[in-house]
Amino acid sequence: MTARKQSAFFVLSVISWTLVTVLAVDRTPIRYRPFRCRNGWSVSQTFRCDRFRHCIDGSDEEGCVPAGFLEVPPLNATVVVDNWMNLTCRASGVPIPIIEWKVYGKQPEAYCDWITEDGVGQLSCRMRLIDSGNYSCVARQLNRTIETMPTAAKVVGNVCKDGFFNEVGRNKMCIKCFCSGVSTLCHAVDLYRWNYTMAMNDWKMKYATVSDLQMVNVKIFDQFKDVPKNVTPYYFLPFRFTRNQVGSYGEQFRYQIQLYNSFNSRIEPDVILKGYNTTLFYFIKQPLLTNQTNPITFRFHETSFRKPDGRRPTREDFMTVLAYIDTFLIRMYPTRPGDGPSFMPSEAPMVMDASTQLGYHGLGKVTRVEECRCPHGYRGTSCELCDFGYHRVMRFLRTGACMPWEWHREEYYKVSTSTTMRNYHYV
Repeated sequence: MTARKQSAFFVLSVISWTLVTVLAVDRTPIRYRPFRCRNGWSVSQTFRCDRFRHCIDGSDEEGCVPAGFLEVPPLNATVVVDNWMNLTCRASGVPIPIIEWKVYGKQPEAYCDWITEDGVGQLSCRMRLIDSGNYSCVARQLNRTIETMPTAAKVVGNVCKDGFFNEVGRNKMCIKCFCSGVSTLCHAVDLYRWNYTMAMNDWKMKYATVSDLQMVNVKIFDQFKDVPKNVTPYYFLPFRFTRNQVGSYGEQFRYQIQLYNSFNSRIEPDVILKGYNTTLFYFIKQPLLTNQTNPITFRFHETSFRKPDGRRPTREDFMTVLAYIDTFLIRMYPTRPGDGPSFMPSEAPMVMDASTQLGYHGLGKVTRVEECRCPHGYRGTSCELCDFGYHRVMRFLRTGACMPWEWHREEYYKVSTSTTMRNYHYV
């Protein structure tokens, strides 16, 4: 055999070995895989058995077999927390069905790994306390989808009773799940602490006066010079410190008071939090010293606040406010002499601790923030946010319920007097 023939034979051998290897481990998406018609033409595998002839001879619609299960996961599974749960599902049919997995009707999260190949699907999840629930296998063809009976997975190993979670840290205690009232599965979130910092005279700061402490009627001013005299003004904190703040539960807020006149009423609350028609007050307990800086620190915890009637709020009360703070006020004190109380915005900083997913900032981990298993339509660590395609309606729960836009559309049609049909209505 000549050298040229040997070289050609070696190249052909390499090509043949490569083709066999590729075919053995083919990971090409199905939409790019060809189906060979009887007449020699090729169409995409996605056209196989879609009830429409793409091959001229119709061979792509022949030999179709509806999907059916050959092996299904067990109906029950008990897993110790932090251990792995492995489920297998196998289905047959022509074309070969794709295996998917669902948890409470949604795709598994990042704590799970899953794979599907040739009608066989495998799911592996490192189970957390909030991962108890129903896991189902779905076999999907283009025109047919079947689903197994769900596997009821139960995670054991919680030191607290159902509906409670164990806080992080040395002095561990069981804390009741809040979860916006839509779930009882929660555990301590694995997030780090960081903080918001802003000067109290920052240009984003607004100012307010309160005319009725029971109803908390607030009047807001963009400039401090517009605030009326002879009333107790408040700082009206901007967006950064309001809205969804459940990640601050159990953490601290720090600011400073520079006091000139010690004869001030202590009837007005020093901090006012309001959200979802719930109002909470904080009163400074320490004596304030004149002509010097008084550092103030309070915790975002129900034991630090009071209701307008003087009663202590429950954890549910406090978390309801943190789920959406629409009003955050800090009382101002006189800072310079004058005929009456004379106020000026302070240059001192204020710092609010919160949680973050952005990594370690040198402040340690949050200890009392929960992470919940949220049902359809909800998201956030405490299910405090509506998922995409859902909108909040102030019914059923203190924090409202997240309903799909179709529900809102139907509600709108019930009360609409317009003769023109609307396709969509935002709420």
